[in-house]
Amino acid sequence: MKKEIVPSYLPAAAFQMKPKNGGDPVTVYRPYEAFPIAELEAHAAKDECGAVMQLGFRYHFGLLGAEQDYEKAYGYLKKAAELGAQDAQALLAGYYVNDTGVLPHDAAKCLELLTIAAENGSWKAMEALTNGYREGSDGFPVDHEKAYAWAVEAERMLRIYWAFYDQKNFVDFRETQKEILMSHSRISILLSGYCADGVGTKRDLDAAMQWVDSGEAFVCRITGLAKVPMFQERRAQLAARMQKDVQRKKDAEKAAKKKKK
Repeated sequence: MKKEIVPSYLPAAAFQMKPKNGGDPVTVYRPYEAFPIAELEAHAAKDECGAVMQLGFRYHFGLLGAEQDYEKAYGYLKKAAELGAQDAQALLAGYYVNDTGVLPHDAAKCLELLTIAAENGSWKAMEALTNGYREGSDGFPVDHEKAYAWAVEAERMLRIYWAFYDQKNFVDFRETQKEILMSHSRISILLSGYCADGVGTKRDLDAAMQWVDSGEAFVCRITGLAKVPMFQERRAQLAARMQKDVQRKKDAEKAAKKKKK
């Protein structure tokens, strides 16, 4: 599993900007999603991985001036994957289980590509593996231990991605940051549930509460919020379960003492 800052490809183009108050020009990076298609194609022609990836993304979903075209998207995504884009590998995996008309159905190949993408550092692939193993969808075997393990890795990687996109010279990445923040919250709640229910890992309400606390702290640090309703609700649920556990323990001890008499 890759440990360094990801993605391994640059998802933005570099520009020189002059500070308003004068001084030497500084290099800033703007996401390829801010570019019109014609400019993207010019960057892609130079084998700029992020531009190729963005074209594949647009044609896959039919966004930002591109009409949905799975065949065209597949070509761009395949090239982006060859150039090192982990998220392109994750999207390509879906072509083996979704009705795009491009590739024959092959659940095993989908799982193989998603795993490769995740091992290369794609948090999107990690979350997809988590959901696939949890739900048993798209030909995945239900395997809660693997789902939990990939969720733990996704949570870690999402923090790394956030640090990458939060660099001072990265501008206009708000949508990407929002996506990361939402995914991190989903994963944190999911991990909390696994620990609380003892699914995929041992039952541990304290660990479940820790996932809630760290998930909310991450959101609050970034947004400036004092608290987050979804985490507050989850915390109250866990607190109630903890109280029930304490009461059951007391009742069991009381019953044991009574039995000895």
